[in-house]
Amino acid sequence: MEIKTFADLKIKDNFIEKLKARRITEPTDIQKEVIPRVLAEKDVIGQSRTGTGKTIAYLLPLLQLSLERKSSVMIIAPTKELARQIYDEALFYSGNEDLRIILLSGGESLDKQSDKIKQGFDIIIGVPGRIIKLSETNVLKLSLVKKVVLDEADFLIDLGFLKDVEKIFLAFKNLKELLVFSATLSEKTKKILDLINNQKKSIRVDAKNSLPDNIENYFFPIEDPKRAELLFKIINTINPYLAIIFTRTKVESKYVYHILKEKRINCGNLNGDMPASLRKKVLKDFRSAKLQYLVSTDLAGRGLDLESVTHIINYTQPINELDYLHRAGRTGRMNEKGIVYSLCNEIDEAYLKKYADNLFFELKPVEIKNGRIEVTKYKGVKPRFNLDEIKKKKNIETVKIKERKKTNEFKERRNKRRR
Repeated sequence: MEIKTFADLKIKDNFIEKLKARRITEPTDIQKEVIPRVLAEKDVIGQSRTGTGKTIAYLLPLLQLSLERKSSVMIIAPTKELARQIYDEALFYSGNEDLRIILLSGGESLDKQSDKIKQGFDIIIGVPGRIIKLSETNVLKLSLVKKVVLDEADFLIDLGFLKDVEKIFLAFKNLKELLVFSATLSEKTKKILDLINNQKKSIRVDAKNSLPDNIENYFFPIEDPKRAELLFKIINTINPYLAIIFTRTKVESKYVYHILKEKRINCGNLNGDMPASLRKKVLKDFRSAKLQYLVSTDLAGRGLDLESVTHIINYTQPINELDYLHRAGRTGRMNEKGIVYSLCNEIDEAYLKKYADNLFFELKPVEIKNGRIEVTKYKGVKPRFNLDEIKKKKNIETVKIKERKKTNEFKERRNKRRR
């Protein structure tokens, strides 16, 4: 049977009404694949492009099963912001249903969270550190958890939560189902998942790392001293509904934020040095369009569903292609059009072209001309060398040298015997 609606996926009417309120009527590919498996209580490793609705893919069927069977679920997220976002979504879709959903992250005292846990829970959504703290006090009994979700699994590993995740999994005595979701899955993460999943077979959806066609990618060739000057020109030329300006470091994010504020540009700042309460307020203001621009480190690049972001500006380039993938994925959500502009010196440009090759997207050079952003005939530098290919060539060359050396030694010994 061809699946066209959420009803075809056996999602109940009360949840479908909630989806309609969000103007979501047709399931995405990952939702079509994942929802039936979660309803059947099977393990899933779901990898799909960012912005394709992974949260709905696991959250709706888990809420539905919680209402039917009251089985305990834990959703583990890498950051407070993502945990809060999942929690808010769970509250929205569960509505007035009799479900006890608890958020375990910073911003609320351990005592208050302990009291909530003691009253019982259906779904816990939290970050690794807070989950471990509450389990060590014996308030949170991880042996009661039957199902676990790892959201943005790669980011959990990248942020150094590997030992915490392993510690949590050792305490799961009655785990029946593992659900893992991420826009990207590194080889390291796949090995860890195979280990904690006991080599069970799981579905992988849309596993190729690539950007969707609805996101257009451009770059401005620049000289470094003119980076801030060009940023002002871009901002004065475009008129985004919402735009995120990404920087590589916290120091850079603060610098860019302050120079924009000096120009009276309506912007906020998001970085890891800020307290959780302030980060929450900034995201709330940005989501409600009280702020037009958000200057952020890669903290905003993973997992956060920021609707209506029309433009991404990479003030400085990410250090790898997967971070570029996550940054770009903050726009073009649910097949809406998105635009990414990157400010590139020659080194940035070379790496960016390599990212484009590996992520299968078209990259075009642009310039500001007559008050408009236009594509130029600039050819620029060649794509950055592929380190893996260089290593392979070096290894091949090393083998050839060793073989030549052995051949020469053999010839010398043979000549000596002849003499």
